[in-house]
Amino acid sequence: MGPAVLTLIFPDLPRQALRAGAALVLVLVLALAFVISSLGALFGRITPGGEIPTVAPEAVPKDQLVAMESAAGTCGLPWQVLAAVARVESDFGRNMATSSAGAIGYGQFLPSTWAAYGGDGNPYDYRDALPAMARYLCANGGTGDLRGALFAYNHAGWYVDEVLAAAMRYGYVPPGAPAARVLDLAKAQIGTPYVWGGSSPGGFDCSGLVQWVYSRVGLSLPRTAQLQFDATERVAPSELRPGDLVFFQDTYPSPDGITHVGIYIGAGYMLNAPAEGDVVRQMPLSSPFWASHYAGAGRVRGLA
Repeated sequence: MGPAVLTLIFPDLPRQALRAGAALVLVLVLALAFVISSLGALFGRITPGGEIPTVAPEAVPKDQLVAMESAAGTCGLPWQVLAAVARVESDFGRNMATSSAGAIGYGQFLPSTWAAYGGDGNPYDYRDALPAMARYLCANGGTGDLRGALFAYNHAGWYVDEVLAAAMRYGYVPPGAPAARVLDLAKAQIGTPYVWGGSSPGGFDCSGLVQWVYSRVGLSLPRTAQLQFDATERVAPSELRPGDLVFFQDTYPSPDGITHVGIYIGAGYMLNAPAEGDVVRQMPLSSPFWASHYAGAGRVRGLA
């Protein structure tokens, strides 16, 4: 049958075909939108703010950490500073080539300085080098004037800044800094039960804990994780410092993109109020759940 005959038999055929075509187009558009939305949510959830903040590439070898803590403790030096010096000087012993100035070993001592502080020890063995490094820093006022002691170790302002930045990534906070008070207040709440909408030591939710802690150091933050994200300055993972905030998205159904917040405490860990039935505690950012929902980090304006 020709088109004319079909039209006589089915007079509404052109109109029905048009409707069917329109419906098919609508279905295809909606399907495409769903796919795009799903992919966006998936990839946004994995890397919305870039790489997961971690010190894994610079992590302190576990066998050396005990020696660092022991050596630093002999004169009250922060172990994180000793770790940072080891990281900058020889990458924890991975690069102990003699420098152009003649510095040698794990701590890159000049031979004359090693003779004074390392004695008969082996400058290439961290078990001998770390105590010598601690003795040198402490002898140069490390417990009272850390910058001065680091400058004595290597006479360069950039070196001092680089070591202190690395130390902060391991969790060091200069005494008296607002961030130190923030961490003290937050850690004092460890064990406090999670309470939805809670914003006092009787019980906290994630953003309630953050708001309460910062209010105690004179810094005002809005109430929700989304608004706290909007109110803070973005921070790259490599620039994270203790006291910064770390944000997560889609941790539960919500119209807000950002649904969870924690306080970064260094070495790849945060302190947070996780969820119903849990308590305020420290957790690694690298855990599968938090890593998959990481959305970025922020620095509270006014936090030195």
